[in-house]
Amino acid sequence: FHNLYPKIEIQIHTNITYELMQKLRDGLIDLIILNLPYDTPNDIEIKKVKDIQDCFIVNQKYIDLTKRVLSLNELNNYPLILQSSGSNTRKFIDDFCMKNNVILKSNMNLASYSLVVEFTKIGFGIGYATEEYIKNDLKDKKLYKLNIKPKIPPRGIGIAYSKRNLPNFSTKKLIEIILNEK
Repeated sequence: FHNLYPKIEIQIHTNITYELMQKLRDGLIDLIILNLPYDTPNDIEIKKVKDIQDCFIVNQKYIDLTKRVLSLNELNNYPLILQSSGSNTRKFIDDFCMKNNVILKSNMNLASYSLVVEFTKIGFGIGYATEEYIKNDLKDKKLYKLNIKPKIPPRGIGIAYSKRNLPNFSTKKLIEIILNEK
C-alpha cells in the first residue's frame, strides 16, 4: 500500500473488537480488521478476507502433551493462558467449548493476543493462538501445537467498515488491496 501511495498516513489502533466497532460507528476510525464470526450491526459491512485456524500451543516444558490427543476438558488439568473475556477470540473458543459441554478455566486472562503467545513461550502454560500468526515460532520449535479432539473449526478474518460513513479514497484503495490479496 505504501509503495503505491507513499503520502497516505496509516494509524493503527488495537483494542477489543467491540470497542473498535463503536469507534467505527462513530466515524473515529475508517475500518477494522477483525476475527470472524462477529454479530454484524445493520450499519456495518463486513467482508471476509481469509480463513484462519486456531490451536492450543505449548513450549518445550509441556512437549509430552504433543504426543497424545487431548480432550477439551483435559486442558483444564493444566494452566491455561487465554485472551480476556470480551475479546472475539475468547468468545469463539468459549462458544466452541460450550457446544462441547466444556467450560475452560483459565489461569491467565491477558488483554493482548501477543501476550498470550509470549507467556506460552516462557512456559506459563497452554496458550490459545492462531496458527497463521505463529507459523515461524512453530517452525523454529519455540512453540508446539497440541492435538485436541474435537478439532477446533476454522474461522475467518474480515474487514469491517461503516455503511453510514462512506470510506474515503485511501480507505477504499486499502480495502481493494486487502481483498485482492486473499
